[in-house]
Formats: sequence, structure tokens, C-alpha cells
Amino acid sequence: MGSLHSTAKTFRLPLGLKYACPSPTTWLLVADSLFTVLGLGLPVARTQRKASNSMWTELAGLFEDFLFSPHGCPPTLSVEDFQRDEALDCRLIRLIREDILPHAAHLPPDFMVSVMGLLNKGSIHSTTSDSFVDTESSRKLREEFARTCFETLLQFSFVSSSTSSSSSSSSSSSHQTVSLPEGAGAVSEQGQLTRLAVLSLLSRCREVLTRYSEDERLSGKCPLPRPRLAEMSSVLKAITTLLQSLKKAPQENVEVNVWDQVIKLYPALVECTTSPSPQVSKSLRDALHEFCDLLAPPKASLNAVGGASSLANGR
Repeated sequence: MGSLHSTAKTFRLPLGLKYACPSPTTWLLVADSLFTVLGLGLPVARTQRKASNSMWTELAGLFEDFLFSPHGCPPTLSVEDFQRDEALDCRLIRLIREDILPHAAHLPPDFMVSVMGLLNKGSIHSTTSDSFVDTESSRKLREEFARTCFETLLQFSFVSSSTSSSSSSSSSSSHQTVSLPEGAGAVSEQGQLTRLAVLSLLSRCREVLTRYSEDERLSGKCPLPRPRLAEMSSVLKAITTLLQSLKKAPQENVEVNVWDQVIKLYPALVECTTSPSPQVSKSLRDALHEFCDLLAPPKASLNAVGGASSLANGR
């Protein structure tokens, strides 16, 4: 694994410099080489986890520097070149989704935490514009990249309705319980990954909800950019789907902390009910309906009712 480790260290500098490289084609050539190396090296590295922890740390740093380089694209970059570069970012996310996440049980936990953090960071990257009413922000915000990160995070956030890998438990629609991807193994083996994905997804959703309601109030009668509306609608649909999945899953597979985070989303959802966007309003209504099953009288009230019933029966 020394060769993969040294390659990651060598590639990290030009990929981190990206647009600051002396030659504009340097980082592109290195990126192409990176995908070739990872395609050959990852299967081997997964079998030598104990001997390559430092390599995984280096690889996580490389992913971070490549996807979130401090050297942004120049203002003269054409739309075609921007889309080409964004496609490389999306390609790396797909590699993570297909060649890393399904094997999380056999990889160092610290590395997986870093990877989930990158997905979470990437999924909210589309809200980091300089102006919340910038109608030209769809290009510089890497909308497709943010969507790819979010879809990956969502895919690995679902709790399987069974610890078996039976195909009969697979979803028939986007609003059904979704089993973990093939190769992910049983819930017991992937519990940490699922927990990280769910909590990252909920954190991401809460941040988007909060920012959306705040920016909408500040914008007055000026509508928010189209990417913001699309992002908000996607987040609301994700909340709906995740709630449906969590409610159908065996409750021993869902931590109490997850339910706490879900319930904390409710006030943020209510704050968005004044949105004038039909697209957002419909998705918001569907999400709020899913909270019906979570509504229950306070425990103190239930105990009081139980005590009164006992007294009545005693008479």
C-alpha cells in the first residue's frame, strides 16, 4: 500500500492547487490519473486495512483538498469548462458512493467519518453564495455537485426494514423503505455508517431549512434563486422519505438520538409555511403530514389518565 499512499501524497498538492496550478491542464491530468490509480488500488487497500491507516488519512485529505480547493475558479472560466470541472467532482463522489461506502464496515472509522463529513459539506455547498438573491448563482454554486452529494447521503441514510439482504425488502418507489445498497451487509455491520449518514442528513436538512426561512424573510418580494427553491424542495422530499423509512424500520435499529433530531426539525419546518413558492409548499405539506405519527400526549398526561382509570375501576 506504500505506492498508493505515496501517490495520494504526490497528487494532493496539484489537486489542491487546482486553478492555481502554473499550467491550467496540470490538475486535470492528475485527476484523470487519480481515478485510474483508485480503480486499481482501492480493492487492494480494502484488504489491508490495518497496514494502511495512514494511507486512508492521506486519501481523506486528498478528497477534501480536491473537492473544496481554496483556489476558486477564475471569472473568465467558460460555462463549458465549469461544467467539465464539476463533472470531475461528481465523478469522485460517485466513486465514493460505489467503491467506498458499501465497504464501510471494513474501513477505518476515522476515514468514514471524514467521508461522511465531505458529503455533508458538499450537499450544502450550494447555499454558500455571496448574495442570497443572486439569480446567477446556479453556475458558481456547483448545483449538480451538491445534488450528487445529497443523493449519496440520502441513499446511505435509509435503515433496512430487515437485517437480511432479501430483495423482497427493496423499495418499489422513492417513498418506500429502502434497503442498504448491495454489498453494504446487514444493519448490524453497517450501523455506524447508517447512523453517520442519518445524522449528517438531518444536520444538512436543518441548516437548509433555517437558511431558507431567514433568506426568504430578508429578500422581501424578491424571489430566491431557482437553485435555492430546488434545493429546498429536495430537502423536504428527503425529510418525507426518511421519516417514512424510519417509521417502517424495526425500532431497535433506530437510535433515540435520531428521533430527537427528527423532532427538532419540526419548528424549522413550521417557519417555512409562509413560503410563496408552490413547489416548496407542496413538498412542505407532505413532510409535515409525516409528523402525525410522532405526535403523542406528554408522558405525564398519560400517567395521569392511567391513574384516573385505575381509581375508577377500583370503585
